[in-house]
This record gives sequence, C-alpha cells and structure tokens, in this order.
Amino acid sequence: MSGSRVAVGVDIGGTATKAALVSETGTISHRTEHVTDPDAGTKGIVAVVEEMMTVAEAAGLEVVGVGVGAAGFIDFASGSVTFAPNLVYDDPAIGAAVEKVVSVPVAVDNDGNAAAWGERTFGVAPGANDLVLLTLGTGIGSGIIQNGRLVRGHTGAGAEFGHTIVEVGGPQCGCGLRGCIEQLASGQAIERMAREAVVDDPASSILDFATSPEAITGEDVAKAAREMDGTARAVLRRAGTYLGIGMSNIANLFDPEVIVLSGSVVGAGEPYLGPARDTLAEMTASQKRRPMRVVLSTLEFDAGIAGAAALAFDKAGDQV
Repeated sequence: MSGSRVAVGVDIGGTATKAALVSETGTISHRTEHVTDPDAGTKGIVAVVEEMMTVAEAAGLEVVGVGVGAAGFIDFASGSVTFAPNLVYDDPAIGAAVEKVVSVPVAVDNDGNAAAWGERTFGVAPGANDLVLLTLGTGIGSGIIQNGRLVRGHTGAGAEFGHTIVEVGGPQCGCGLRGCIEQLASGQAIERMAREAVVDDPASSILDFATSPEAITGEDVAKAAREMDGTARAVLRRAGTYLGIGMSNIANLFDPEVIVLSGSVVGAGEPYLGPARDTLAEMTASQKRRPMRVVLSTLEFDAGIAGAAALAFDKAGDQV
C-alpha cells in the first residue's frame, strides 16, 4: 500500500476520542482510541492526530487531509467550537490547533454532520441527497443532508435535533433547556428513567445486572428487557415512543428520503426501536404522508471517523 492516499478521521465524544486512517474507498485501518479528557478535548484531538500521522508515515501512506467530527456547535468555516454542553474544549479553535501540527487541509464539523456524511459517502445510503442521521448514544446528535448538502445553519449551530423540545417543562438538559428529546430518548434518559422506575419496582431484574440503582446503565436496562422484564420494557417503550415523535417532527420539517439510526442505544433492539417505528408510522399515516424509510447504520461506530475523513478528502480536493 506504499504511496496510498488516506485521510485521518477523528471522532470525539464525551467518552472516547477515536481516530483512524481512512482510504478513498472508505477502508479504515490503524485505529486508536483514548478516553476523552472532559476538560481538554482539543488537546486530545491533537494527540490522536499526531499519533495517526506518525503511523501513516511508518506505513508509507500519504495523508492528504485531516477531518474532525466534534461534539458541540461548530463554525465549519473557521473550524471552531462555539458551544458544547457536554464537553470542554481547552482551545475552541480546533482547526487552527490541528493545523499547527500538520501541513495538510483540516476540516472540522459537528460529529453528527460527519456521521451523516459518512453514511452518504461510504455507508447505508450512498449518494442520498435528502438524509437525516440520528446518533443515539449518551446524548442525541444529528446530521441533515438536503439537496446533497449538509445543513449547518447560519452560525454552524443548525441540525441540533437532540435539543428540540418534545415535553414542555420536562427534564433539565445540559444545553440549558427543559424537555429536549435528548433527555427523553437517549442513553442517559433511559438510565434516569430506569433509576426512577426501580424505586416502584425493586424486584425488577434491572437490579440483577446493576450493583445499585445509582449504577444502572442503558445496557443493564436492555439486558433486563431481553429477559422480558416489564419495567425495563416500559422504560424502553417510553424512550422509543419519544424517538418516534421526534422522527415525525423530522418528517414534517425535512421530508427526507431516509432516516438513519446509529449509536449505542440502537443495541437495545426492538423493545426500543419497535415503538419508535410504530409511533412514526402512526403519525405519518395520520397525515397521509408516504411511509418513512428508517434504516440502521452500516458503519455503526465508524460513521463519525469515516465521515470526518470524507470531509477531509472533500476539502483536500477543493484545495488542489
């Protein structure tokens, strides 16, 4: 593979900072992953980029660009983060910080945008011109493509589906609002609702998997639901129903060709996804809308890395 062209793709979230080398056909190699420093996100990004540049040189690969998918509101033009509710970037000028250690074009975008671009470029919806991707993890991210272009908004803070309100006066969100769908359909929402639910049902098998109510994770809830625990299934049904309501809102706003679901919470399976699809189908049918196609990511946890690299290839091409 000597002389092969690759891009460095970086995906930073609240838990992990991941990076890899990605070929022009989407083949991912030479991965690295580090725990994200919640107080120094930019430092972590620079560290994995430097690591990947060293790996590429040793492997005889030509790095043509670096792409970063970062959690938060991103000004794409400057490569800077303007607001991040769940993570601190020690240097908001992410692009400039990375450019200090590389001599290739650097593209920085919201992690949801990067994942959406990854699914369009290398994943489940190749070439789709109207696509919405939802990343269902600890929080909820999103990426929206209309007419073949990413929707970023005037300041780069657009396409933030996770912070749209679906329950007035609902749970407090880290963004400063209440009742955001992130607080009702995400991994953290499932954990909170389960902790509340086991107070009324201490015999729930959720507690067979967790050491205490305070230690309950979304995976504990999913495991209990697979064993047909009623409380666990009720929690996932509630979260899935809110997701379905949110997808109906997406249908009304964007009428996408396809909605792509990705992220760790998708692993909860049908107890969560079934109510989401059913609610969406019921709401779209009530409006006499066409059935909305909902698919699961084929890139899964690599969507952010692959999409960030795709954005880097695009930027490198623009600068040729």
